[in-house]
Amino acid sequence: TGEALDLKTPLLRSIEALNKSALKALALFGDIESTKVSSTLGAEQEYFLVDANFANSRPDLLLSGRTLFGKPPAKGQQFDDHYFGAIPERIQVYMQDVEEKLYRLGIPAKTRHNEVAPGQFEIAPYHEAANVATDHQQLIMTTLRTMAKKHGFMCLLHEKPFAGINGSGKHVNWSVGNATQGSLLDP
Repeated sequence: TGEALDLKTPLLRSIEALNKSALKALALFGDIESTKVSSTLGAEQEYFLVDANFANSRPDLLLSGRTLFGKPPAKGQQFDDHYFGAIPERIQVYMQDVEEKLYRLGIPAKTRHNEVAPGQFEIAPYHEAANVATDHQQLIMTTLRTMAKKHGFMCLLHEKPFAGINGSGKHVNWSVGNATQGSLLDP
């Protein structure tokens, strides 16, 4: 019947639909040379790291990946010192191990830094074809969790693991372009 039996087929179909429509639009502007328009994306994955000793004493974190009870932290996001501060050494070692593992999987990351909330960090791989980037994003999340256990952390990827502070977002930077003009979003 043509019905998709997996979760990847709709993405592949949307990439092809975008290609057809973009080529028609380019033809209206006089570009009849282009033969392919591709979509690319780069995900920015935010995550929290909690020391495993503390996480193991919180049934809510263990069962749901977020806090369900408790009080706001004494120091939240009032200052920018965490965001602009140096990455703690233990976290730096974890990040390097994550990046090495991802590199061996064919996923080079270009960004790593503290995020706004205490204990919050971010990793971002290079932009790549949209269908490949979605697969790589799944591997990134799995690698973050697996390596966290090896380093004595619990990695939280829940969208809002703590009330009242930033969540662990996933920002997707999307673009569309072709081989001759580059980005078609650039006026």
